[in-house]
Amino acid sequence: MLRVVNFLKVLSILLFLVILLLVYAYLPVMTSLTLDNADLQIRKEDFFYFAIGVFVVTNVFFLGFQKMYERHITKLEVKAWVRGLSFIVNIYMTLIIGFIGVINNTAHLDPSGFAYINYLGPFLIFSWVVGLIYLVKKKS
Repeated sequence: MLRVVNFLKVLSILLFLVILLLVYAYLPVMTSLTLDNADLQIRKEDFFYFAIGVFVVTNVFFLGFQKMYERHITKLEVKAWVRGLSFIVNIYMTLIIGFIGVINNTAHLDPSGFAYINYLGPFLIFSWVVGLIYLVKKKS
């Protein structure tokens, strides 16, 4: 079970990097981070390095969280579920990067058609929390 979760985490890291590189290739010089083009714009290189930095810091935080609290967890499925949080957050960040790519590619894609992507991440995190509560409360 733990090997599967670790494999999924590695796949989510690779997916993030592929999506980030693909989005980076098609970004204009000034990248818009909102649907209004006038609000928040940064250079595409800054966006790339900022995205990599946030991704690395987030994954290091979750790795430290796992190392600190895993020794207190006795159930194998709860341990795997806790490790799965980094997978969920990686997928969420991948979806955000993809949506930013859609926002900046309005010539070919309509951003309003992809607005649901913003709600998938919080739904995944909420589902993870509900599953964790279920696993902790479940009698073995």
